[in-house]
Amino acid sequence: MLCAMTSLLAAGIVSYMTLQVIQDDSIQDNMRTYLDQITQDTDNAYYDMLSIVNQMEANGLIGNVVEKYLSAQDNYERYIGQKSLREELVGLGYVNTKLVGASYYDPWKKQELIQNMNVKALDGRYISVPEVIECAGNVIQSVHPSYLGIDESPVLSVKRNTTFGGRKKLDIYVEIKTNMSVPEKINKERWPYTYIQMDPKGMVCYSTNPVIICGQQILSETPEKETYSIFTREGYKIMAYCSRIGYINAVALPDDIFQNEINMWRIKMVVIIAVTFLIFSISVVYLYRLICRPLNQFRKQMVQVGNGALQTVNQESEIVEFDNLMREVEQMKFQIENLINNVIEKEKNIQRTEYEKLLYQINPHFLLNTLNSVQWMARMNHQSDITKFIQRLKKLLSYNLGKEGTRTTLRTEIEIVKDYIALQQMRCDFSIEMNVEEGDYLEQPTVRMLFQPLVENAIRYGLGNDEKIIIQVFEDKVRSLAVITISDSGNGMTQEEIDQINEPFNYDFKSNRNANRGIGLRYVKAMLESFYEGQTSLFVNSGRGRGTKVTILLPIVEAF
Repeated sequence: MLCAMTSLLAAGIVSYMTLQVIQDDSIQDNMRTYLDQITQDTDNAYYDMLSIVNQMEANGLIGNVVEKYLSAQDNYERYIGQKSLREELVGLGYVNTKLVGASYYDPWKKQELIQNMNVKALDGRYISVPEVIECAGNVIQSVHPSYLGIDESPVLSVKRNTTFGGRKKLDIYVEIKTNMSVPEKINKERWPYTYIQMDPKGMVCYSTNPVIICGQQILSETPEKETYSIFTREGYKIMAYCSRIGYINAVALPDDIFQNEINMWRIKMVVIIAVTFLIFSISVVYLYRLICRPLNQFRKQMVQVGNGALQTVNQESEIVEFDNLMREVEQMKFQIENLINNVIEKEKNIQRTEYEKLLYQINPHFLLNTLNSVQWMARMNHQSDITKFIQRLKKLLSYNLGKEGTRTTLRTEIEIVKDYIALQQMRCDFSIEMNVEEGDYLEQPTVRMLFQPLVENAIRYGLGNDEKIIIQVFEDKVRSLAVITISDSGNGMTQEEIDQINEPFNYDFKSNRNANRGIGLRYVKAMLESFYEGQTSLFVNSGRGRGTKVTILLPIVEAF
């Protein structure tokens, strides 16, 4: 007990110190979140304005329009040029909805190049706006009242002096509105945050607090780009961040609010930790007396289960939860025993399956040996027709049973179907026309039993008056396809039978017993879709009284 109390006391002290650090970090995290958000907004605004300035400068998309306008020879050309320029400048607002305005200003004439483009006419006051940084001729200005908008709400701006036509110097000026308010989800306490914008040297360019004025140096050391700096100045806790562009954003909070909030949290944490410690101590004493015996019983049961003792043990305690737990343990023991019995039964089933598998392997082997004996008997008695018949039948059975390997090619499938047709021609009187275009594409891997089900359907259902079947195999080099067509002159199929063929293949005997004609086609289609991963096609073109034509398109893989 003494050890537990000592541990709780140590945990309480550590918890207090941890919560104090967490609260301190929480205030700084709120300041950092607000600072990150406003820096991201200002960075995006400056990048958008730099993009617009690049379009407006000489040789830019809009700058080329200005060149044409300035080089106009007569009033009509100037009118057309001015109209085009207005359209381009107005179009900028459609792309960037935060854009307040963009203008060309002639510092020599002290007026805009295109009048009445914005809500207010631009004057020379924009020149006096503090500069936060200059890069590549672009002057990035600090937050200031708008010179183009309907009111003097805070905006960000970028200006650039450029020369058009080698002689005309104009200032490009762009404004984008900005929102420096603190989001409510960050500032639920409604603290009086101050936003400060500084140049890379730490000189204040803009501040929402009159205590911190423009031109004031508040940073002794400039932070590295994309790093934070926290310090106290003028009674404020200030967090500064140097953006990747180079200017510095900062947020400030009165130091007394900062310290008062920390002190309030210290008091709350002390009370919470003290009450928690008291409740926890009482709970430890109560639970120690209440659950020690049931826990020992539970531990004993687990040891017995681990040793393989699965006998049922009935034990009751005064705690409903522990009684339920013990019943769950008994149920677990029952399930373990069932699982063991199931495993034993499965092992017996596996042995039976292996025995049956061995029998299935012996039977085809015996059949092939018997056919081999019949073939030799026919050959000894000079029965050449029977010898050829048995030889082809044996080759076909050996191939279909997978005795010659699991992989096959288009050429092998064609040879096998030739043997199958020869066997069928010995029992049925029909003619076959097979045209196979020679080429490397015949070495493509393909599915087993590709031709046989289709030819069997054609023989069984497709022998018309002329009793002829046409098979064509050729290469479509333009589309890199191997094309197979099998045509007959039988009675053909109805649309319902064709739709049945296009249904997914399944092994439901009851549903397929009246649709034997379509099983072979559906099997071939399912095997092709699986083997070629959906990159093949099988089409059935048929109609009552005009025969059936099956077309298969197989993709040709260059490297196989």
